[in-house]
Amino acid sequence: MFARAAAVPLAAAALVCVCAGILTAERTAGPVASAIAEGRTVTGEFRASTDARAVAADRFSGGSRYITEAVLQQATSGGQRFSAAATVLVIGGSGYEEVQLGDRFTAAGSLQATEAGERSVALLYANGRPEVETAGGWYGETARIRRTFSAAAGEHAGVTGEDAAGLLPGMVLGDRSTLDDAVETAMKNTGLTHITAVSGANCGYLLAFVFLLARAVRLPRGWAAAAGVAALLAFVLVVRPDASVLRAAVMGSLGTIAVLSGRGKLPAALLCLSITVLLAVDPWLSGSYAFILSVLATSGLILLGPRLTELLSRRLPWPLAAALAVPMAAQFFCSPVLVLLQPQVPAFSLPANVAVAPVVPLVTVVGMLAAVLAATVPVAAGPFVLISGAGAAWTAGVARFFDGLPGALVPWPSGAAGVILMVLAAGAGVWLLWRFGPPGNAAQPPRAEPAGTEPAGTGPAGSAAVSTRPVRPHRHWAVAAALLLLPAAAAAAWLQLRPGPAPSGWMAAVCDVGQGDGLVVRTAAHRAVVIDAGPDPDVMDNCLKRLEVDTVDLFILSHAHLDHYGGAEGVLRGREVNHVAYSTAKEALPGSLRMVLEGSGAELTRLTEGMASRAGTVDWEVLWPPARRKEANENDASSVILVTMDSPAEPVPGEPHGSGVTMLFTGDIEEGASDALLSRHAWLRDAGVDVLKVPHHGARNGGTALIEELNPRLALISVGAGNEYGHPSPEILEGLRGSGTAVVRTDELGPVTLETDGSLLSWVRMDGH
Repeated sequence: MFARAAAVPLAAAALVCVCAGILTAERTAGPVASAIAEGRTVTGEFRASTDARAVAADRFSGGSRYITEAVLQQATSGGQRFSAAATVLVIGGSGYEEVQLGDRFTAAGSLQATEAGERSVALLYANGRPEVETAGGWYGETARIRRTFSAAAGEHAGVTGEDAAGLLPGMVLGDRSTLDDAVETAMKNTGLTHITAVSGANCGYLLAFVFLLARAVRLPRGWAAAAGVAALLAFVLVVRPDASVLRAAVMGSLGTIAVLSGRGKLPAALLCLSITVLLAVDPWLSGSYAFILSVLATSGLILLGPRLTELLSRRLPWPLAAALAVPMAAQFFCSPVLVLLQPQVPAFSLPANVAVAPVVPLVTVVGMLAAVLAATVPVAAGPFVLISGAGAAWTAGVARFFDGLPGALVPWPSGAAGVILMVLAAGAGVWLLWRFGPPGNAAQPPRAEPAGTEPAGTGPAGSAAVSTRPVRPHRHWAVAAALLLLPAAAAAAWLQLRPGPAPSGWMAAVCDVGQGDGLVVRTAAHRAVVIDAGPDPDVMDNCLKRLEVDTVDLFILSHAHLDHYGGAEGVLRGREVNHVAYSTAKEALPGSLRMVLEGSGAELTRLTEGMASRAGTVDWEVLWPPARRKEANENDASSVILVTMDSPAEPVPGEPHGSGVTMLFTGDIEEGASDALLSRHAWLRDAGVDVLKVPHHGARNGGTALIEELNPRLALISVGAGNEYGHPSPEILEGLRGSGTAVVRTDELGPVTLETDGSLLSWVRMDGH
């Protein structure tokens, strides 16, 4: 019995493994394998598999960088020309922003092997500008449709609003290049991000809209389904059938069929078959969070959607019940993975999704028509752009409204504890709905009977011949009570597992801001000096809340790179900030950052060597950059701050007293600036420091001079787990080991606080481990 039950899944797994092996072997066949293994420089001809997208600016030059996945088809290395079929992740600068799906381009650079199991077998850091041959045919036509539609949306921004003009291309064609950062953040914080890309929800809405419209004009179910599939196919072709779009179309279709049909077994079998086929065609989807979330959302719609729809339709009109059931079912199944990605729960995700659900099909259908007309008959596109733009404006307004409400994001435990808690909460909710929900088949949408036939369930005399099952009122009360008590139970459990405040005796802290810096030095109870803010305002705000910092005596921005200033708004959020100081190689700070800082009302000061002051129990002095020195790059313009904290304990026999604990915060200075710093402040070699914030997240270009010359007792490396830069570098770690320095890394330990008793310097993870 067990063998029979296991046969099908084992066969599916074997099929996927065989396909993965074949595809991997194909990608590394021939001379390209040795070129990757040896890290050789190649000149290659590529075909883009994705549109280029902007990534973090180059940390050496500050210039823009773009990344695109492409297939290396021909390459030349060491005088040898060879064919290949290797999928390569190309990272380049100016000129790469023009690369789009299907384009061919020539690029040169060194190949670097990726981790085993990655979709791309190598990275290529491209030199110079690419020679791009724009794709023709369908790819070229769809690219033109996207450009003309974005332009049309922008032309009507005066009527629909800037938010709508930026959001509309994303809602219709998955093009988020025009989306405003503030709107994007609001969409993320309210659980609406899925409708700004070509997701399963978009495809499902389109299919459902066309199906229900066809049924409304009394088309038979078969023809209505065919119309929906045809519309979906046209949609996929217009937005370009890459892997993510095909995955979204398949999953969205299955989820919609589950809700519309109310059937369980057939959609579940189709889901398993679809997953197997998709993984056989593209095994690397198995490591994609987007794919995992699509599978979970679709599973929720298949397993829970019909039951939720039936429950809700007893008190609500069927279309509204179905619209409410879709986000609820998907949320139950996706929440455990979402809190793993971001340990926060969008409190208003459900009402926000319900509020925009009626307009999303309108925006999708009318917007698609507007996109086609804008590329073919521009004069006729205006009304359709305005109609779809009104829906986009409503969506942006809903996102901003719910994002602005108190408690829009509920903190949630991170890591395994958060996932387990969410699994328990979601599992309890699913069980309660399944236990107390209606038995038997789920509700069907109302449908007209063919002319000339007797209504089902009537006898010859027209009287009812089939009884309906009795409705049990107590079940409604049970379900209502369960839905009310479940959040309370989850909240009670969360209060036990949530991250608590930092240890009371902390003197300094390193916030885990991912790939960036966010450091805090305590000056008094509930007061601190904050040095850098990482890339994310919410993460920095949450860290300061855990540290119970209400007043920031001094907010220092070491330099103007996004991974150091992007979270500035989170530092200012709800806190009194007395002074802001900064350093940059440019004439002024970026405009967006300056607006955020000026909104705080705090005085802004540019840091230069020699500045010094005291805040509470902390003395600080600026050692870099010199006032008259013009740095070549932004990294070397980083302010270097020496902080001295008063010793908290009585003198220890045999130990010097009065100097306190010294910490050197170095921003992202590189090797040349480090050498110049030591040359200008030779006394540092003799004095040393207790704690060194390792420059540039442990990058190799930070050098080891500060480590070797200052002999710190403890080194702090603020770095993101699995970052694409390879930080910290082996050379830096080897230098720290050689000096006997203890190392604290946020990618391994998360947020950390430092403590001292005047002699012993110790660190403690903020989660208590």
